[in-house]
Amino acid sequence: MEILKPAFYENNVPICFSANDKYVPLLSATIASIIENSDTEKNYDIVILMTSISDENQVKLRTMIREHSNFSIRFVNVGPLVYGYQFFIESDPTNTKYSNEIYYRVLVPAIMPDYEYVVFLDSDVIVNTDIADILNDDYSKVMIGAVRDYEGIANCYNNNYERTKYRINEIGIKNFADYFISGVIVLNIKKFSEQYGVKQLLDLATMKNWKQFDQDLLNFICKDNVKIIGAEWDFVEDINGIYQSMPKKLFEEYLASEKNPKIIHYSANRKPWIRTESKYNTAFWKYASKTPFEQELKNNISKD
Repeated sequence: MEILKPAFYENNVPICFSANDKYVPLLSATIASIIENSDTEKNYDIVILMTSISDENQVKLRTMIREHSNFSIRFVNVGPLVYGYQFFIESDPTNTKYSNEIYYRVLVPAIMPDYEYVVFLDSDVIVNTDIADILNDDYSKVMIGAVRDYEGIANCYNNNYERTKYRINEIGIKNFADYFISGVIVLNIKKFSEQYGVKQLLDLATMKNWKQFDQDLLNFICKDNVKIIGAEWDFVEDINGIYQSMPKKLFEEYLASEKNPKIIHYSANRKPWIRTESKYNTAFWKYASKTPFEQELKNNISKD
């Protein structure tokens, strides 16, 4: 197992992703947004967990930080760690296709043990602020910091009894309104490592067909050890108009985040080339235009 030391001597902001070649163009837009909103007094240590990113795409991503001495991008091949494990990755109800990479986030504590906290981001987000600011909160007493999954919670309130029952009985969540989304998380490395080793985490990841994959797994693992953070840190557009199904307090949390989302999450079928009429696409294409993959991303508009 490859264990990473911090890339810089001081002022490190550790950020981790997991991706494959298909998601590299999306990831490039995320990285561009982080670069543009970064603080020159801080050092950004970006680690990408993978098993199949081509040398060409690795080079292209690294060229993005060529003029930014306070950025580092490193790739870690976790193939030897996950070899032999069979992850459940069927398409979800939105017909979104997933891959094994979504489970790799549980490997972060073992690969980056020298950090106190690590920010893990999905590859389909745009960061509208300095990502380091998410670490200003206090995560010292929890394993993980995360945002509520407002869409998933709304579905439960919207008479989705089977999903509600599953979360209570299978995941063990006492209050399904505290079910969190895994797209933007802060991992307390020490606390996570004290509770779980790599083999234990991989065994848990593959012990059943988690309905929402890594997200259900993390909720199962951290349900009594999570800090719920502001919805603005993982804003997911209400494309089906179901968020009003939630209690007033939760719906108001979502509405507040909509005014100034710090991170926009283009999850499932919200991808800018699928949902082309979304007002949140402007932010995505702003940053996509600063990457080596702009044309490739635009080509997807006619494919999907």
